[in-house]
Amino acid sequence: MPDLRQPGRRVVVTGMATINPLGDQLDTYLEALLAGRSGIGPWRTLDARHLECRVGGDLGDYDTSAAFARLRPRLPATMARGAQRLMRATNFSARLTMLTALDAWCDAGLAGVDVDPWRVSVPVGGHNVNSRYIAGNAARYREDPDTMDALAGIHGLDTNVAGCVAEALQARGPTMTLGGACASGNLALRAGWRDITSGEADIAVVAGAPFDMTEMDVHASATLSAVVVDPALQEDPTRASRPFDVKRAGFVPSHGAATIVLESLDHARARQARIRAELLGVYANGNGSHLPTPSWEMQARLIRALLDATGVPTDQVDYVNCHATSTPLGDGEESRALREVFGAHAARLRVNAPKSMLGHTCWAAPLVETIGGILQMQVGRLHPSINVDTQDPAIGLDVCREGAVDHDVQVMLKNAFGFGGINCSSLFAREAA
Repeated sequence: MPDLRQPGRRVVVTGMATINPLGDQLDTYLEALLAGRSGIGPWRTLDARHLECRVGGDLGDYDTSAAFARLRPRLPATMARGAQRLMRATNFSARLTMLTALDAWCDAGLAGVDVDPWRVSVPVGGHNVNSRYIAGNAARYREDPDTMDALAGIHGLDTNVAGCVAEALQARGPTMTLGGACASGNLALRAGWRDITSGEADIAVVAGAPFDMTEMDVHASATLSAVVVDPALQEDPTRASRPFDVKRAGFVPSHGAATIVLESLDHARARQARIRAELLGVYANGNGSHLPTPSWEMQARLIRALLDATGVPTDQVDYVNCHATSTPLGDGEESRALREVFGAHAARLRVNAPKSMLGHTCWAAPLVETIGGILQMQVGRLHPSINVDTQDPAIGLDVCREGAVDHDVQVMLKNAFGFGGINCSSLFAREAA
């Protein structure tokens, strides 16, 4: 195995930002998590009349203009002008992603700092992100082709998001979009980690793009019995997402975006940057099956490989920020994988389910939730998994069901498992020793 902790190859987190159903500022996001507050409600910007799943974490009416106005004073004038032009011209998914990228850039203390743009990479996690934009233009085309967006051939592509982020930051390093369903954000993190450990970049702006979903997308998931359709839970949205509970009945779709700025440890220390956490490694594997059926065997194999590569013993992992989507099969497979890997130490692990409050922010979920996990590490307190009225005995883990709990976390594991049998896990240390 390569030595991933050589000083020149170590990777740290210096900036973070997110827009999600619980908030668009780091402090309010953490506050909502620790309070066990749900961000789920009835759909406002989707026509849910014919949907079985009529609840979600809806950001379709998020005021991007007001958010940019708050952010603009923190940006250099040239960057602000360019970003404003892009914000006006492009679509929902690109706007939210750019907002988090610019915010994270500021959070990292990079606004106005002279960096080599050729050594700044931009990996963006997400695919099919512009579904609603494309559907809207298709409808306009059917009515009158001349009324569709003249730039639909650009703005409809997933690469538009990565291109907009790179242009807003004037980054010239490797720029790409990575799709892996619910694992997309972690795959982008893996790409950024590799850009830095390979020596190709000093900074990686790792973004998770929101899935601008349509009614058809929600209905298609309902057809697969993947999302919650229980009529009682449609009337009580805040209780709809219930990972680990015996009555979990499917995930709740949500909008969300996030960006994490990674840097080489040497680069961050040279500019005396604040270091929020160290990214020890990110590993991925696949089930070898296109079906949306999770595999505890493949998940366990992945986590073991990640721990082996980073040299972290199982008994040094304090906390797992779970994928835990609230599906009957998925939560059970993940918990079994954790018990298999950690053995007796599993009884001492603390795990929680951010999707119990956020819903499933889809392609951006790994990054949205990782930010929440790092914030919890910093304050030494873990958020509850809400709506666990009766914990499924098969889970066999401490899921923080009674409320927020003080817990000293030195090492955090973050899981992400996507449709198509795509698995990706990351490992973080609280401090870069």
